[in-house]
Amino acid sequence: MTDAFTQPLVEALSRITVLDQADAAGREWLAAHAEERTYEAGEDLFAPGQPAEWMLLLLAGEVHILQPDTGEPFIFVHEGDVSGVLPYSRMATIRAHARAVRRSRVALIHKRHFAELLRELPDVGERLVWMMADRIREQAVSETHREKLMALGKLSAGLAHELNNPATAVQRAAAQLGTLLTDLQVSAAGESPIGTRLCDATAEEPDPLARADNERALRQWSRTEGLDIPRDALAALADAGLGVQQVTELIAGVQKEAIAALIVRTTMAWRARVLVSDIERATTRIADLVGAIKEYSYRDQAAVQTIDLKASLERTLTVFTPRLKHGVTIERTYEPDLPVIEGNAGEITQVWTNLIDNAVDAMQEQGTLRVGIRHEGDAVLVTIGDSGPGIPPDAARQIFEPFYTTKPMGEGTGLGLDIVRGIVRRHRGSVRVLHSRPGDTVFEVRLPTGTAAKEEIDGDHVPAS
Repeated sequence: MTDAFTQPLVEALSRITVLDQADAAGREWLAAHAEERTYEAGEDLFAPGQPAEWMLLLLAGEVHILQPDTGEPFIFVHEGDVSGVLPYSRMATIRAHARAVRRSRVALIHKRHFAELLRELPDVGERLVWMMADRIREQAVSETHREKLMALGKLSAGLAHELNNPATAVQRAAAQLGTLLTDLQVSAAGESPIGTRLCDATAEEPDPLARADNERALRQWSRTEGLDIPRDALAALADAGLGVQQVTELIAGVQKEAIAALIVRTTMAWRARVLVSDIERATTRIADLVGAIKEYSYRDQAAVQTIDLKASLERTLTVFTPRLKHGVTIERTYEPDLPVIEGNAGEITQVWTNLIDNAVDAMQEQGTLRVGIRHEGDAVLVTIGDSGPGIPPDAARQIFEPFYTTKPMGEGTGLGLDIVRGIVRRHRGSVRVLHSRPGDTVFEVRLPTGTAAKEEIDGDHVPAS
């Protein structure tokens, strides 16, 4: 295979994504009008204050666009990408450093050739114009999206607050009632061993077949002994995991005429306590969900904050519980001692929301959802994968483009992944399809560790066009 740094420029230009439909003549025209350069790792391609004159085609390597004030990367240019000035751009001065992070080969097209480029390669020119329009639109969509997120966050946080008070009150009352019912059960049973045994019995689901056998045997025993015990009381004994042998041992010494009343009293108290336990578990679940929604919305918090990515992912999964619990298995792979990142927690949550929503849709809510986090150098990598049918090869190149969707008409806007890309870029990260094949599609989000500049995350900084 030809090395990317020694390959003839005409052939190397085929590596550029926007040129994938350009013919040999088109690539030859570009090669004739391009200035080819090679940069070593750490070398600057552009610097703030320089005239904005060049369109950059990255043939090999990787280039980061750095924040002017902190020097931290916020845009990642990979092999095959186009950056710098594009046709119809009004930018006159470079506002950020462009630095090679490893040895890179680029082809530079001066803006004086743009008019001729649009004539000679109209299809490529059209894609470049759309690329610039996407940059502008991305900023506008970002602002609109942020406003909607803020409004939704306030609404969900308000609802969560209102739900939290009654849920907490019910949870507290259920706990107190459970204690009272336990005392009542002990009092009702007196010194009877069956009462003590039922006080210790849990409401765990017994084996259905064993439980049905126990209930039939208890009914037969009640009739044979002439005890006339109500069927509900016998069913409760079976629910508690008791059979004929255990019951007869527990009521040994009790006068026959008192057995039925004793069993009715103790089973009624036990069933009431079980119902209270069910209420307590349900309200605890409500409280957990409310807590997740409150943290999910991040109400009244600053735009830039410390984010625990594992906790952020888990909160999002909690919110998705209704869609996951019936047919989706979750596989988690989290490295220990993961570093935190600095960013807008609400926006980061939106990234997970969109990626998980797409994964669940792809699997039609039946399959395996795989989430993982690992640390690599100065970045944290989050992967979200699914066992769906995979992304069609012809769709892979367009998957992040706005308004492009593989979902049926009316089921998707085509903005989800575009929003994800915009948010990740504002956090100086990158997102890509790591791989996609039937049964295994994985998206990878790379986010840098360290402190993010507030103005960048707030979307005030606009990269060079």
